[in-house]
Amino acid sequence: MKLRFALPSKGMMYDSAAAFLESCNLKVSRPNPRRYTAGIHTLPQADVLLHRPADIVEKVADGEIDLGITGLDLVEEQRGDRDDLLVIYDDLGFGRAELVVAVPDTWIDVSSWRDLADLSVELQAQGRPLRIATKYHELIRRFCYANGINYFQLVDSQGATEAAPGLSYADIIADITETGTTLRDNQLKIVGGPILRSQACVVANRANLRADSEKREAVKLVLELVEARQRGRQFVSVVANVPGASAEDVGRRVAARRELAGMQGPTVAPVWTPDGASFEWHTVTVVVRQDRVMAAVDHLRTLGGDGITVTTAQYVFTAHSEAYQRLLAALEQ
Repeated sequence: MKLRFALPSKGMMYDSAAAFLESCNLKVSRPNPRRYTAGIHTLPQADVLLHRPADIVEKVADGEIDLGITGLDLVEEQRGDRDDLLVIYDDLGFGRAELVVAVPDTWIDVSSWRDLADLSVELQAQGRPLRIATKYHELIRRFCYANGINYFQLVDSQGATEAAPGLSYADIIADITETGTTLRDNQLKIVGGPILRSQACVVANRANLRADSEKREAVKLVLELVEARQRGRQFVSVVANVPGASAEDVGRRVAARRELAGMQGPTVAPVWTPDGASFEWHTVTVVVRQDRVMAAVDHLRTLGGDGITVTTAQYVFTAHSEAYQRLLAALEQ
């Protein structure tokens, strides 16, 4: 049976997931945006299914889907005690947001979670609970009890949660925000730090992958490409022509700055110079982190380097996939 791989069906999460997978050589082919099935030419072992992000969590947890991309906030909200729901890659680089508590900005005396706990006691003395509008009932219930907010009522809100205090059906809200702009536009302020930092993640069903080696191989391919692509974003390849009597001489001088000499060391190859120059040139290639690119360029310049080019690494593979090794370990538990 093919691997059942679910993606968000629409909106920014679909667009971001599709763009990210394309950058990993896993381009999603969806001829019609109204269709809820798709394909990935480079992953013929998989059927691609399109679902709401919340449904992806449920279907992976229940074993109806083997692998999926969704939001970590939804995973933490819906996970419960279902041990077969595994997060196997927790940061794809998109869908970042924070789950926060926000109160009316006119509440000048409320600036911390402790203040909210005190307020809940005051409201209880008046005969009513602190009303919190949210769609994250499990996460917020745990948060409240962990922070001494014992008198509260969760008001279900699946959309436009930030409007709840203004419409008087809740006192405060707990919701996901990316920038906080919508909260400020609705005269709300964030109290305390983030309850949860969320981002797009890859989830899988433990029992399904444990039972099927072909599905594991398909997941391995996905993890290899995702991990190598994410790592590749952090590195660049720097190539320069450096004069020197021999490859050993050039390599030794480049490697004198170990942190700029590549992952294992520089690659040095002789350059044929038809003009009969009195010294030899060698091409030096080093792979360094993005934040060290100018330091590497300057180091090669001090050695007489010229014709220096820098290219972004598309993928960086290591001896084995760390993400896949973590998955195998989780399957053995």
